[in-house]
Amino acid sequence: MFFCIFASPRKFQKEDLSSKYKVRGTVNMHISTTKVETNLSETLQPVIQGFLPVSLEAMDKVAFMDRFDKKFVFHSSKLLLILRKVQPHYSVLQINNHRFFEYSTLYYDTAGYDMYLSHHNRRLTRMKVRKREYLTTGQMYFEIKKKNNKGKTRKKRITTENLHKVLSKEEKKFICRQTPFNPEKLEPKLTNRFTRITLTSNIFAERITIDFNIRYRMNSQSAFLHNIVIVEIKIDGETRKSDFERILSECSVNPMRLSKYCIGSILLDKRLKYNRFKSKLITLQKISDDGTFASIH
Repeated sequence: MFFCIFASPRKFQKEDLSSKYKVRGTVNMHISTTKVETNLSETLQPVIQGFLPVSLEAMDKVAFMDRFDKKFVFHSSKLLLILRKVQPHYSVLQINNHRFFEYSTLYYDTAGYDMYLSHHNRRLTRMKVRKREYLTTGQMYFEIKKKNNKGKTRKKRITTENLHKVLSKEEKKFICRQTPFNPEKLEPKLTNRFTRITLTSNIFAERITIDFNIRYRMNSQSAFLHNIVIVEIKIDGETRKSDFERILSECSVNPMRLSKYCIGSILLDKRLKYNRFKSKLITLQKISDDGTFASIH
């Protein structure tokens, strides 16, 4: 039975999580989110405008749907310096004069959170099912993201015009083709929004995504990650050297495995076991200014 994997309900009450890891409840999370988002974007604007632009068509050279990736998590106060240092080596994605892009992602999982638990239980082979909308450009894709036991990520996607949470016929067929899951058993779990900057090396050898203003919604609850930046370096092979990774190391930023889906689920679903993610929560707490890495409303 699924419920046998949970510890006692008392242990995973959100109040306990908030107390131990300084997750702050807030009366008006949306106001604070808007303020942080505006200030950070305004701060980064001058340095981002200094990058050479690259078109979406050119960026497709480093789409890397079959790739190795490495994540880094750090305080947003470091981002400006890092961008200045990497500027000679990278170009920035520009579409219709936009260099900052808003993303919205809806994650699907089983009622028992099988995909979340695969990650939590450290299964090497795991996957995510999601619908991603590129709010700045209006594009929308339904995606299956798989990680194999060699650490390689493979992403398959189809375009979709389905604005509803209920899966369309085409989305269900895609799930049947690409996953072992019965689409009738999947349900919408978590919505995640963030701002992204996308860079590519000037020789088109790697793709860099920089995500900030990370916020979540599940049913009537919302959460926002304070001052957290997630960088992902995506390459088509394991051994390629990265100027971005070198500069991150110079700025005392080390690799960190982190799933936006898992962190958001922990914050907003009090039923979930999360003992194997405790080290992630502690690290996020250390990164934040005052030990408070998230607000929940």
